[in-house]
Amino acid sequence: MRKFIDNYYFSYFLFIIAVFLFILLNTVIFSAVDMDYWARLLQGNAFFQLGTILKTDIFSYTPTHKWLDHEWGASIIFSLIQNIFGYVGVLFFKTILVFFIFLFLYKTINLYRKENNFIFNLLYSLLIVLAIPTITQSWIRCHLFTFLFFSVSIFLLEKVRLSKNHKLLYILPVIMLFWVNIHGGCVSLLGLLFIYFIGEFLNKKEYKHFFYVLLLSFLVMFINPYGLDYVKFIFMATTMARPFVTEWISPFSHPYNLFMIEFKILYLINFILLICSLKKFKLDYTKYILLIVCAYLSFKYVKNTPFFIITSAVFLYDELFNFINILLKKIKINLNSHKLFIFMSCIVIIFSLCKLLININNFYYPNLSMQPVDVVNFIAKKGLKGNVLAPFDMGSYIVYMLFPNNLIYMDGRYEEVYYKQTKDLLDDFYNVKENWDDILKQNYKHDYIIVPSDALVNDYLSKRNDFKRIYSDPYNILYINTALRYEEKEVHYESTFGFVSNPFKTSVNYIEYKK
Repeated sequence: MRKFIDNYYFSYFLFIIAVFLFILLNTVIFSAVDMDYWARLLQGNAFFQLGTILKTDIFSYTPTHKWLDHEWGASIIFSLIQNIFGYVGVLFFKTILVFFIFLFLYKTINLYRKENNFIFNLLYSLLIVLAIPTITQSWIRCHLFTFLFFSVSIFLLEKVRLSKNHKLLYILPVIMLFWVNIHGGCVSLLGLLFIYFIGEFLNKKEYKHFFYVLLLSFLVMFINPYGLDYVKFIFMATTMARPFVTEWISPFSHPYNLFMIEFKILYLINFILLICSLKKFKLDYTKYILLIVCAYLSFKYVKNTPFFIITSAVFLYDELFNFINILLKKIKINLNSHKLFIFMSCIVIIFSLCKLLININNFYYPNLSMQPVDVVNFIAKKGLKGNVLAPFDMGSYIVYMLFPNNLIYMDGRYEEVYYKQTKDLLDDFYNVKENWDDILKQNYKHDYIIVPSDALVNDYLSKRNDFKRIYSDPYNILYINTALRYEEKEVHYESTFGFVSNPFKTSVNYIEYKK
């Protein structure tokens, strides 16, 4: 046994297993399905039936424009995995994506370091996992591809700076070809290349190749199903304000103080390390421009928080390592001890299992607690056909389960499909703003309205004669337009929310629908 404990490769193998298990268990525990996942499956399923992607919206009864789907490639991937491997396949695929993000992060960290500080890297990786809840504590999302490609790009860019082999840069336009057709976060590659171009120019080092690859990567963006319209849309969407969408507000302005607390703590630590490192006599302009830009973007939007954590993990590694190493030396602990490494790896495994056991009573897979599961089942069972007005984050699930019998007002695709006024009317209605009922005065007809049980707008709707309650459960209330002459009494359902059997199956035949 002692021979295994002192073996380098055994330690490394245990490290890999421990981190993968930690990520896997986080994926299992945090299994609330993303509100846009259903829209991704709809697009993917349509592709496999029609042999082409949908470029116009067929799911909404409100005015829509050309569907500029910057996630169409991810939709095909998700649909393929879901249809072949089911829930378990999605779980493992997300785990693999996250694992490779940290693997490339680990490889980048070690580019400039001869020795491998396993125990420190393990703890460091755990900090990163805990500090990016938008990656680890969510269902699989398209932006995981962006953070994986971003991590790979940082690795290649730093390898070029170290080896002076600028030919490696020309891998990036190939990555862009996939990236641009999977997720709109591809613009971050252009930002990276521009920063490296400016930074290396200021560092008085070879910079021309960064500009050439930047130009080539930009041109590659036009290789997509929509051409110029797509590129224009991507840059518009990147700068578009979305004040009522959580991931597009600052993590530091959220009303709940403990919101993303892990990220906030690590952000402040890294920001202090960044300020302290600026005192160095010789500055690496590329490093500091990148860190400052990512710090700003992460401060401004929840969606961008992984950028600063990833770049800080690479570029502020030495500062943090030296600080920790000084502390550990005072208590006579060696960071390179394999025994300590194995011990900490076991701690990771035990911690992960305990975390799973603690959450087991609230564990549902998949977790649809944020979706109107019972309301949708009621609509389907009663055969209620027509247009459904529902909150922004419910639309995707509703249309996935009820289309084509029911169409939705809108869903999370927002700028990809809908006009700004459509979202503004919805926000005013559910937040009971002035002229809250303007949405009910539009040319299109709302046959059903789903309202969360604790929403203030219920008090206003209950006073109207054009809608009446026909269903309620602890989470949602369903109203019907009285013009539909529904005579049955209101159903009160005490939901016992739990595992939902086969919620990803859909019987939609797009070929028949197109006919």
